[in-house]
Amino acid sequence: MAEAPELPRSWGGGSEPAWRAVLRKAYLFTYLRGWLVWSSYRAQVALTLVGWLVPVFLYFLLAVFLGAAGSSISALDGGSYIAFFVVGLAYQGFVSNLVGMLAQRIRNEQMMGTLEHVFLSPTSPGAVLAYSSLFGVTLNVVATGVILAVGWGVLGVHFVVNLPTVVLATVLLAVSSTGLGLVAAAFIMWTKQGNPVATFFALFTQFFAGVLFPVSVLPSPIRFLAYSVPLTFGLDALRSGLLQGGSISSQAAPLAWMAVYALVTVPLGIWLFRVVLQRTKIDGTIATY
Repeated sequence: MAEAPELPRSWGGGSEPAWRAVLRKAYLFTYLRGWLVWSSYRAQVALTLVGWLVPVFLYFLLAVFLGAAGSSISALDGGSYIAFFVVGLAYQGFVSNLVGMLAQRIRNEQMMGTLEHVFLSPTSPGAVLAYSSLFGVTLNVVATGVILAVGWGVLGVHFVVNLPTVVLATVLLAVSSTGLGLVAAAFIMWTKQGNPVATFFALFTQFFAGVLFPVSVLPSPIRFLAYSVPLTFGLDALRSGLLQGGSISSQAAPLAWMAVYALVTVPLGIWLFRVVLQRTKIDGTIATY
């Protein structure tokens, strides 16, 4: 494993401005604890890249086999099926990783026996969770970019990008999914093993959120299930912003629904995580796994 470089001397000890403390902790968690550790395991890096790209080519070959490659489908409003699933896979992976990220980090700390020290450190639990997510979020953004780039450069997807729409939709999708991530983290704190929230979310969104096929082809009695997760609204806005140059005003409805989802799930997730954390401290089970 790569050796961590020494910190700048101006960052060690003593009082420092708040902004510098934030940058120092972001550096520690993202570069030292995130990138250097992750990149030192070359097999893991290679397998991660394979995991990003295999589904894209798998569904491309499936589309070729079924005769849908490069064709327009009425349910897609005349859009290419390849472009449809490339955007869907890129952002479904982005969101699924966000939902499971905090729970996985907590599980790793439990297994290494460091979770109790982390949450008893001077840094607040909320800040620890936020800093711990920085590298994962960065990696997710890179993965999304790689999949979209392969779609454009290899599979011939034609993008007509409205950047403000794409940026706003991505931010709202990330924030609206954070609440579910906090719920998943609370589950792993309490149950120690198993992550039903993240597992269910990944499977559910594959089939119901419009990742691989339009929501409109779902049977009418269960179509409402698609709108129980923010990814469905996010994909509507992102496909418009990436493939059709759709403006923010034209995507006001899905953007607003993601904002509403965030206002409900993020406070709920924070509350639930605090309750579980306090309970494990009282029971003395925070360090067990």
